[in-house]
Amino acid sequence: MLKTFSSILTILVLLSTTFPSIAQTQPWKKLQTPVDVTLRYLHFVDSLTGWAAGEAGTIIRTTDGGDSWEVQNSTVQTFIMDIFFVDKNIGWALTLKDVFPFTSVILKTTNGGDEWTADSFPDSSKLIRTIFFFDSLNGFAGGSYIARTSDGGNSWVEADIDSNMVSGFPVYRFNFYNQRFGYACGGRIDVAGVTWRTTNSGLNWSARGISADEVFDIFILDSLNAITLSGDPEGLYPIADLKTTNAGIDWLYEELSFYGLSFRIDFRTYNEGWSASGYKFLLTANRGETWQEFETPDGAVVYDLQFLDARNGFAAGENGVILKLDPALVSVGKELDSPNKFILHQNYPNPFNSKTMIGYDLALGGSVDIKVYDIIGNEITTLVDEFKQAGKYEVEFNASSTIRNLSSGLYFYQLRVRGSEMNSGQAYIQTKKMIYLK
Repeated sequence: MLKTFSSILTILVLLSTTFPSIAQTQPWKKLQTPVDVTLRYLHFVDSLTGWAAGEAGTIIRTTDGGDSWEVQNSTVQTFIMDIFFVDKNIGWALTLKDVFPFTSVILKTTNGGDEWTADSFPDSSKLIRTIFFFDSLNGFAGGSYIARTSDGGNSWVEADIDSNMVSGFPVYRFNFYNQRFGYACGGRIDVAGVTWRTTNSGLNWSARGISADEVFDIFILDSLNAITLSGDPEGLYPIADLKTTNAGIDWLYEELSFYGLSFRIDFRTYNEGWSASGYKFLLTANRGETWQEFETPDGAVVYDLQFLDARNGFAAGENGVILKLDPALVSVGKELDSPNKFILHQNYPNPFNSKTMIGYDLALGGSVDIKVYDIIGNEITTLVDEFKQAGKYEVEFNASSTIRNLSSGLYFYQLRVRGSEMNSGQAYIQTKKMIYLK
């Protein structure tokens, strides 16, 4: 794909005055670590327990929120390309042999990394770059292709990917909204940034080229909305802000006014998101509508970050750097863990055959009901009828399990919220259409 998005321009000025609502106090502090090598990946399972990994087979662990770290014996001396844990004990890491035939190796631990076992990936013709697990048995590996496992990684089955010009490009990362719906991302430098999406638990994937350079991460905002940033490693073209509002079917492309890469994206609160972008962070205070550059402490170079909640976050990078969010200084942005309005999302997939998912956001708690109606207003079923706190939710509609024998056609679903946290007599009502195809 040719890079024709803008003329060549170099901008190295920090836009520190662009977001007056965000305090410029440095909220990140450096932690003491026992290594000085590049730490490319980190993974925390809670605010206390996490791992960082990278150069020379390095894996380090903390169990006290980063106050102290221990070096683990990964059994390898090659670069750790990814690390993932499902709990405090069970985890996996990836590396690549440094001698011919340079096959991928999966490391696994069942005791928190006290012991690691290393086994070659069964398909020696495939390079594996990333790994993701739902639980101790079910997971995915991505790289030269996408593979899935149901036995903890002992065996792998190639997933089906639609065939187009970009579907065979390298996969760099997985992110799932739930066990049925998720994304992968990746691409090829100077050719295309690619996203893959699945709506059936990873059995099938569809690929789409969305940018001129690789995409390293996707953050899922809700069932329909997701966001990513794609930059140019040569620094000749600006970072691109890419968003989807229809569950990854289409992506909107908008250039930002600065340059660099985005290696990882995570949100601290509902509105405030951060990108680990090498020698800087990128920061949004309005759910990705606009971004600004934000300095790292002492010029640290960061490649990965993760928030456990609004007050606990970590980042990792070069020279053994690990940063921790200072709980006393998290006044940057507005701390909102719940939506600031009521939203009934479009169901997905739509049209659907048998099953579809309906997402909804609640700004306030209240009595919630969601009902499905046919085209003349007859009630088909009630999906939700209970009090719920403010937050983001999702419910499944299974047309084949309703009492009525539904025919193909147009149906409506309606969200109604009323109750204790709303003004007396006030109710929120929204209705959307969906199409059922047998």
